[in-house]
Amino acid sequence: MDKMMDNPWFLRIIALVLAIMLFVSVKSDIENTNMNASGKSVDTLRDVPVEVYYDDDSLVVSGVPKTVSVNIEGPSQLVLSAKMMKDYKVFVDLRKLAIGEHRVAVSTENFSDKLKVRTDPVYVTVVIEERISKQFRVDPDMNESLLAENYIVKSYEVEPKVVTITGAKSLINSIGYVKATIAGEQGINKSFEQEASVRVLDKDLNKLDVTVDPKTVQVRVKVEEYSKEVPLALMEKGTPKQGVTINKLTTNVQNIKLYGPRTVLDKIEKLFVDVDVSKIEDSGEFDVKLTVPDGVTKMSLDKIKVIGDVTPAPITEPPVDEEGISSVSEKSFDQVAVEVRGLPDQLESVFQTPTDGLVSVTAKGTPEALDKITKSNIALYVEAQNAEIGENLFPIKMDAPPNVEWEMTASEVKLTVKEA
Repeated sequence: MDKMMDNPWFLRIIALVLAIMLFVSVKSDIENTNMNASGKSVDTLRDVPVEVYYDDDSLVVSGVPKTVSVNIEGPSQLVLSAKMMKDYKVFVDLRKLAIGEHRVAVSTENFSDKLKVRTDPVYVTVVIEERISKQFRVDPDMNESLLAENYIVKSYEVEPKVVTITGAKSLINSIGYVKATIAGEQGINKSFEQEASVRVLDKDLNKLDVTVDPKTVQVRVKVEEYSKEVPLALMEKGTPKQGVTINKLTTNVQNIKLYGPRTVLDKIEKLFVDVDVSKIEDSGEFDVKLTVPDGVTKMSLDKIKVIGDVTPAPITEPPVDEEGISSVSEKSFDQVAVEVRGLPDQLESVFQTPTDGLVSVTAKGTPEALDKITKSNIALYVEAQNAEIGENLFPIKMDAPPNVEWEMTASEVKLTVKEA
């Protein structure tokens, strides 16, 4: 081995091999450096915003995408620089175009001249329209199923009532509804006020891309319990005092509002008011307390004023004999039938009380007057023209000689009325 190391040719060969290896290594580094300096690459810039140049004071443009993709190709360093710096611009210039539909190119700016740039899409179809403004009335929009049971919306108030809507002429002309959407939780049972957003829809309920001024309105919603207004009907109850004639009963209140469940109120067509005529002696005005019907929660009035047109009983002194002793006698008539008058032909009635509609009547007067009275002189009846199907109460009325005082064992009858 030592002899080989001492041989000059061995050393020359080793030096040559090392020189060749060094040459190959240096040449490879130089080639790689040149390749990187002159190499190309391709990349895509995604979601690049598109600017639109046009007269936005008087025109509206549609059809331009908000973003596009941009494909760039060129030297790697320039491609990388474009991605990092982001000082480029993508735009559509419509300033020289007229109203109508156009196919225009998507343009770019601030890319190096050494880069090959292509947008995706390259062309877009745009529509240029006249921008107009128009006023529209705002209608409240509320899901009334949110109301508590037996409650309804009495009224809506919107402020302001009118908004100004601006947009493309075709969109403004297609507006079908302008609504203020009212939100709320289930079980609403009182009035409330809230700010509501304005929605603009076409006739197919599609939302339109327009500008609304103002964007919100104030809405006041009046909520109250379900109610129904029905007429009043005065009903005489009891028997007038001896000699008193009830000519007419009237009231200035024509209708009354009832509150309660819809199922209850829908069955009520009239509110019958019982007026006890046994306590009326003279013409005049008096209060009558109203009875709340079953199922009704409240009424707009709890009493009314009734005006009575009454002929009072004549003032007479009881007859006396020669010794100054009253000569008043009594005479009774049993099982006098009560007649039902005025009942519609399609209805029939059955007496509940008194049994079989029979009443006992007592007459008080002088013996001479009583001697002339028989059962055939007495007519008892009820006026049932306002009868309804079901149970009804009617006051008993009497036609009888007026020169005696009359008493009955019943002042009213209860009838069950049904279809004939």
